[in-house]
Amino acid sequence: MDDERGSSTVIVAGLIALLCIVGVAVLTIGMARAARHQADAAADLAALAAASALLDGSAEPCTAANEVAARNGATLAGCAIEGQTVRVNVTVAVNLGRWGIGQAGARARAGPVDVMPTG
Repeated sequence: MDDERGSSTVIVAGLIALLCIVGVAVLTIGMARAARHQADAAADLAALAAASALLDGSAEPCTAANEVAARNGATLAGCAIEGQTVRVNVTVAVNLGRWGIGQAGARARAGPVDVMPTG
């Protein structure tokens, strides 16, 4: 029985290490998902701002999209005007700790309902 002394300590230490690894993985995935949701929201708002500017002529649509994206913590990666419809692409930086800084991206389209393609 003396040869088994301390074996529980090794097992518990291993389980604690495993829980720490799982915890870090869950936090990293959570941060990436949060960045993706932020990118989705920024893309939607930027597309709506651009479409509004295009329809009322108050500002350059892509400039309006860029301003709204920046206010929402995103970077405008692309802006295209197709008739009365605007398409935007945005990116959001996400810090993944030891794995560096990644990017979450999203795209959105906005314009009048009667000219929006179906499907």
